Amino acid sequence: MSISLNNHLISQNHTISEIFDQVQEQIKKQHQEIQQIQLQRQKTNEKLQKHLEKLNHLVQRLIDQQISQHPKSKQNLSNQQYKYEIQMDHNLELPCYRNRIFSIKLRLVENDKVIFNANNLLVELQIWTYDKIPKKLTHNNRNQSIYKGCQQTMIKKGYGCLTRIQIKEVSSHFPRGLLQLIVLPIDDGAVIGNESKLLIKKEWIKPLIINDVSIKAKKFSDRHYPYFAKSDGTRNVVEQN
Repeated sequence: MSISLNNHLISQNHTISEIFDQVQEQIKKQHQEIQQIQLQRQKTNEKLQKHLEKLNHLVQRLIDQQISQHPKSKQNLSNQQYKYEIQMDHNLELPCYRNRIFSIKLRLVENDKVIFNANNLLVELQIWTYDKIPKKLTHNNRNQSIYKGCQQTMIKKGYGCLTRIQIKEVSSHFPRGLLQLIVLPIDDGAVIGNESKLLIKKEWIKPLIINDVSIKAKKFSDRHYPYFAKSDGTRNVVEQN
């Protein structure tokens, strides 16, 4: 009986030992699998990082290319010969103030005479910097739109109005502490163009360029020194007493 018991215990110990070995083998395999997964993740992350770097490089090249094209386009706005032009229908009091609503009334003219265009002309307000390579602003450094309110309007029968404009950034953050506001036609209804019928193509129209626009943070009555942008966008300084 004692021999039988010993044999039984030996058999149990052998079984436990096998189970232990199997468990150890399983743990070892799982550990190897985890290491393999981690290694694969590391390789994947490295590949993703390389792709991201390439993408960032491509985006930067596109941005640089876009910026390099802007000055040429902007220069063409001033140098090109136009038959018509967009003017303001009233002087614009400056400076403007961040998030403070203002409006710009517009008119389409030929030699200062209002032209009652038959087709609707869609125009857009743009903001440009005075950088050595001028930049068109659309968002601030927090990637928020620099505009609030109206940015586009129609010029119908000679007149239009950009209403409730709000600019959400101060101009002191940019070169010279000033900005340029440009109003240019972006859609003419795809007309062929017929001056006798007053169907005006957008290419015939000189954009309105409002120079030296200051956008300040707050308005204080004792610090408000107004100046005005005239109908053609040039500056008219009001002398203070």
